[in-house]
Amino acid sequence: MTNDNPGSGETLDRNLLALASRNPELSILSGRAEASKAISFVPSKTGLPVPRIVCPRGDILLHSSVDPEKEALRLSGSCETGGYIIFLGLGGGFQILPFLQRSDISGILVIDKDVSLFRSILARYDLRKLILDPRVYLLIDSDPQAIASWILSSYIPAIMGDIQTLFLRPRMETEEEYFRSVLEGIKGVLGKLADDYTVQTHFGKKWFINTLANLETAEESTATLSPIKKAFITGAGPSLERQLPVIREQRSSATLIATDTSLPCLLEAGIPPDLVISIDCQQITYHHFLAGYPEEIPLVLDLASPAGITRLSRKNVFFSSGHPFSQYVNSNWRHFPRIDISGGNVSHAAVSLADTLGAEEIRLYGTDFSFPEGKSYARGSYLYPYFMEREYRSVPLEGHFYSFLMRNKNIVKEYSPQGIRYTTKPMISYKERLEEASRGLQARLIPEAGLGVPLMIDASLKKKRSERVSRFFSAGKPECPWREFLADYHRGLTQLPEPFDPLASYFEALSAGEKDLWTTLYPAAAVVRKSRGKDSPPGAAILSDVRTWSLDILRHYL
Repeated sequence: MTNDNPGSGETLDRNLLALASRNPELSILSGRAEASKAISFVPSKTGLPVPRIVCPRGDILLHSSVDPEKEALRLSGSCETGGYIIFLGLGGGFQILPFLQRSDISGILVIDKDVSLFRSILARYDLRKLILDPRVYLLIDSDPQAIASWILSSYIPAIMGDIQTLFLRPRMETEEEYFRSVLEGIKGVLGKLADDYTVQTHFGKKWFINTLANLETAEESTATLSPIKKAFITGAGPSLERQLPVIREQRSSATLIATDTSLPCLLEAGIPPDLVISIDCQQITYHHFLAGYPEEIPLVLDLASPAGITRLSRKNVFFSSGHPFSQYVNSNWRHFPRIDISGGNVSHAAVSLADTLGAEEIRLYGTDFSFPEGKSYARGSYLYPYFMEREYRSVPLEGHFYSFLMRNKNIVKEYSPQGIRYTTKPMISYKERLEEASRGLQARLIPEAGLGVPLMIDASLKKKRSERVSRFFSAGKPECPWREFLADYHRGLTQLPEPFDPLASYFEALSAGEKDLWTTLYPAAAVVRKSRGKDSPPGAAILSDVRTWSLDILRHYL
């Protein structure tokens, strides 16, 4: 591992050459950097050199001065589960090398600061084994945002297993501020990944199945939406009841876009919308349409919406979301317009739709992001007839609504000038994501005051729309008949090489097209992994299982 000649040019050259094959930019930066004056190397009792950092409060050894290799083996032994590991601090690499021997390690990200220090490490230790391992990636001097982006793009929970962070604490003490900010960024991205993975474990297979079922209808769909100037968007929050008179009075001044949950409320009030949007892949979405659907109103649907809903309207307008199979369909068969559904709720998607259609002003109604006065939805929404059929003397309508409200164990009760309201963590997350998205809109977003948690948006801020040609919201021409596309997709999945662990080595040998095919199955793979529980097999077995499942599903359409 080591070279007895401190600052050996040969060691540095070999490391830089190896690094050039994996990370050319870092190799160039390291080669041009000056050697650090803040580092020296002292022999341990076993003779191995240990990096020492010069600090104002005293020099710090980065590894054991007795036996750094034994110390590293203890660390590896203490990690009973494998998966994806983030190392904060490189040091001499001792703490990382034992993990390279483990087949249960799916990925390793090493984060450190100071390219000059990194160059000095490369000149002292032969780290080619670490650098050339396809599971390992090095980020040196990267800012927290870049690190978060890398983790989001490289870590795939469904096939890589759990993620954990290990610290080289002496190194962190030498750069406390940097590593503190990095750690905060990692915590933030891990929270997002956990939320996204939870959604995938619930809906991964539904997205795939629903998209397949919608292809025939999507091929025939020719409905187009024209650009708009002003939009009213209705959510189904309780505040909608009080806002209906305003909507009715100003109805003719804007394009009225209803979320699927608010549709029955509007129809009951005699206010038919101009458009309806639905993004939920669950069959329960059909309850929003039980009161009937005016066939002439365009219905904007995610490609992964339940197939039964597509039969409600004669004017289906499909859009492509961020689901991997939907993206694959969009790139390889028929181009569909995009809508941002990253907010996790249909009101967020409706805002994205209005902005995409060119609206200069968007007003929100019934978007409470809470349960004001203990009410779940506005009167007329699907829950009212559902619970009314089930009420009886000992369990009246209010009892059903209260039980529905309190099924969330983490619900929070709070007081506002408008009265009592209840909030949940997902609802607040939806609100915060919409607030963040509003800063990137070209439209001015104006939430109408209601009883719920207010959106923190500066409605007075005037925005100038960029110079652009107004486009119609419609799909492109299909490349071929839908069955022909599926036959080609089926063939591609069948011909994929059998996966093996470690997956990093497997994927390294695949073409870009083959990687794209696997990507379409990742959400369904999350469902497979969850179904296995604690006994979940390694990533290669997960991929094999999900491919078998997908091919069985595809045969029904071929």
